[in-house]
Order: sequence, then structure tokens, then C-alpha cells
Amino acid sequence: MARIIQIALFSFFLISVQFLGASYANAQMTHVSINQQLFGLGDYPKLRVNIVSGHENLDKVQFIVRQTSGDERLMVKPINNFMLLLTGVDDVVDPSAQLIVKEYRVNQWHLIKTLALFTDEQIAKGFSAKTQPKPKPKAKQKQVKQKVEVESGVAVSTKSTQNSKPASAALLAAQTSNTSTVAELTQDNCVLEYDGNQTLWRIGTQYSQEWEMGTYGAMLAIFEANPKAFNKGEISGLRADVALLCPSVPLKEKYRDNQMAKRIYEKL
Repeated sequence: MARIIQIALFSFFLISVQFLGASYANAQMTHVSINQQLFGLGDYPKLRVNIVSGHENLDKVQFIVRQTSGDERLMVKPINNFMLLLTGVDDVVDPSAQLIVKEYRVNQWHLIKTLALFTDEQIAKGFSAKTQPKPKPKAKQKQVKQKVEVESGVAVSTKSTQNSKPASAALLAAQTSNTSTVAELTQDNCVLEYDGNQTLWRIGTQYSQEWEMGTYGAMLAIFEANPKAFNKGEISGLRADVALLCPSVPLKEKYRDNQMAKRIYEKL
């Protein structure tokens, strides 16, 4: 009799383990959506997401921001059983950036959902709808000596620029039929406020308000006026150790049409 009881208990134990294992393996996320986006283009990622999941361990779920500069796995903080706060540290400057949601099941990661982070309206504005426009920054008027220009990497002659126009710089010249000299592209004795920490998108957004033009046009004007301030001539390679000269009025007028500027920017 005791033998029969032992066998029955052992069988019950095996069935329970198999049932629990199957339940754990089948635990999965059944819903995920963005509840509230707390950042804009050019800012670090911060958003709340709705979630319905069978996982009690958040290590089984990943939230990743994917943009042209690379992927960043976001930090996750539970707000309640059905909402999470996601944050990151890398500024999101790609208008087509996406939130990638992955779940760990059956010994591998599975893609659950891909969500666009920005609407056309947010991209057009260039900054988050949750914030008020910042005060217009004033360009510092000061003497810019040739020595400072050379040491900071800002071009002072057209010859070196024409002989080393790779990637974005060459394409920009082809798109706009640029024949202007550097002197014609910049404003005399004027330097933009730049400490090496801002992205080009953020600088363009700030000065677009002062210059009364779109963010894309402002970025292209800054890029063309400062060809050697960008690593390998790439518009995405803004250096931190340079001084940025103010683009001239004719150069800003050249990119006044923001739709045209956007098309050019997207080809760089």
C-alpha cells in the first residue's frame, strides 16, 4: 500500500512540474502599445507603454530604440501591472526611429512588435509637443581670427574643401549646384552657440526659430557653411572640438523651402 502511495505522489509531482514548465514556456506578451511619449525628436527617449504579459520577470522582455546611428536597449521601470516607464540616454535624431519590442521564449528572443516613434506632425515641428518653444538663442558676435578657424577645423579656403569632398559634402554640392566660396557662405564675425554637446538636429531646431525657417534648412545651412566641422564630410559626423560659423543670409535663403531641404537632407 505504501508503495502505491509513493508511486502516486511521484507521478503527481512529475505532472505538476511539466504543467508549470509548459505554463512558463507559454507565458507571453499579449498586448503592447505606447501610452504617452514624453520626448521629441532630438531628445533622449522617455515614454510610457501599456503592456499585458504573462511574465513576472521583466528580464524576459526587451524594449529597443532603433535608428540609423544604432540600437539602444531602454531601461525599464514598472509603474503598475499594466504600464512601464522606458528611458534611454542616446538622443533620438532619426525621424524614422522605431521602438522594437522583443520577448524571450523557448530559449530565444522573438520580435513581438515594431512601433514608429514619430508622427509626420512631430517631425515637421522638430521638437516635442509637450514643451514650449525655447527662447531664441542669440548668435554671439565676436571677432573670429584665422588661427582659431584653422585650429578648430573650420574651412578657411575653398581649395581644400573642393579637393576633399567625400560622402555628404559631395552629394550636397551636386544637389544644390554649389559654386559659392566659404567666405560667401558665412556671416562675418559671427559664431553659433555650440559647446560640443548638442546634436546638429538640436542646433538646427534652435536656430530655425531665430532664422524663421525649417529645421532641415537650418541644418543644411550650418553644414554647408562649416564643411570641415564634420568628420569625413558626413552630415551625421559633427565634431565636438570645433567652432561653428553662422551661415550667411543668402545661404539661409537657399534652404528656405523646408520640403526641398528635407528631400536633400534625406539623400545625404
